[in-house]
Amino acid sequence: MTKKSETPIDSDLEKAYDIFVKVSFMEMDLKHLDEAVASDIHGFGTTIDERIHNIDEYRELVKKQIKESENAEFQYERQNLKKQILAGGEAALMVEEAEIKLNFDEGVVQFPLRLSTLLEKIDGKWKVVHAHGSTPVMSENDTWHINDWKTKNQQLETKVAQKTAELAASLEELKAAQTQLVVQEKLAALGQLAAGIAHEIKNPMNFVNNFSELSLEYVDEMRTALNRLEKGEAMDEITDLLGDVEENLKKIHQHGSRADGIVKSMLMHSRGGSGVLEPTDLNELLREYVNLAFHGMRAGKTPINVKINYELDDQIGTVPVYPEDFSRVVLNLCKNAFDAMRDKLSLSQNGEYLPSLTVKAALQDERVVVSFEDNGPGISEENRKKLFEPFFTTKKGTEGTGLGLSITHDIIKNHKGEINIESVEDKFTRFTIELPNKQ
Repeated sequence: MTKKSETPIDSDLEKAYDIFVKVSFMEMDLKHLDEAVASDIHGFGTTIDERIHNIDEYRELVKKQIKESENAEFQYERQNLKKQILAGGEAALMVEEAEIKLNFDEGVVQFPLRLSTLLEKIDGKWKVVHAHGSTPVMSENDTWHINDWKTKNQQLETKVAQKTAELAASLEELKAAQTQLVVQEKLAALGQLAAGIAHEIKNPMNFVNNFSELSLEYVDEMRTALNRLEKGEAMDEITDLLGDVEENLKKIHQHGSRADGIVKSMLMHSRGGSGVLEPTDLNELLREYVNLAFHGMRAGKTPINVKINYELDDQIGTVPVYPEDFSRVVLNLCKNAFDAMRDKLSLSQNGEYLPSLTVKAALQDERVVVSFEDNGPGISEENRKKLFEPFFTTKKGTEGTGLGLSITHDIIKNHKGEINIESVEDKFTRFTIELPNKQ
């Protein structure tokens, strides 16, 4: 049996076909398309909506491919499957496969492509009149691409679920932000109210302190006058009474001065900061605002007894801080410690738990190290990682705004300092602050 002879493939056919493939695979410019493609080309792309009825539609298809792959490195490898001359040398069928690879920053996309092309001689020149691109199914048992569609549907469902979750999270964040803004507005109003009350209290406190001092001077004058009189039982009784009055006046002055200090702290805390670093007696500031936080807690709905321990280095002296801002740090850390110890106390069964807060300050080289350590329930490692994030709180319901520690962190950073946390669950929590000792 003789072998059927085939008409040889001429170079003009190879050239026209090669131009068509290279333009289609974006290796040659679109302007070469007219050299190899008939004006009434007909064909199909690799997706359902890619139908070609003329050269302009094919040009748009290639433009679409260029746009979709503009952020990728495009590569391909070709393999010829069939070349056959038809119609007595007036037509030709070309079939080949290509392995397409697109290297994106996010990863690599790789897939096979089959290209079936029919060319005809038009006015003596070879032109592509029909082209059909298809993506073969990877599975031998999936003629209708069912598994492919299932995979794509699953991917779409996953993307939709992911976007829905992201939108839901954003909505929750917006709701939380709205709630916290309302809380902050209330806190600001409360601060103004506290400042007004403090101003009102300050005037009578000044009278108490001034008149107690003046009365003590009167007692000294009365005692001097009595010493000039004749001694007797009545005189001794008057002297004893004067001693009692003097002691009472001293107590009045002592507690009046203490109340006056609290009022001054309230006024300073309610005012905005000056925005200027000021040399400040750090030990005095710590004592004053720890004391203010303690009395604020004791005046609240659920007071507890807390032992306050101070370990303050007398050599520290003045440290450059923003006094009003750093006072907020002290109040925030103390308040958190009191709240945590209250929770532990409520769970204590045997009554042996004694809440304790230790405040330390010491010089280390050119830095000052301040720490606040409580013996409360501690903080888990998972929560410690998120503790300084805005709106994150471990408190139940609406008890916490989730802003206290975030603000504290920002204030310390503004001081060019650092704040760190150490904790062991059911044993202690320690916040350590490092501040520059010089401007």
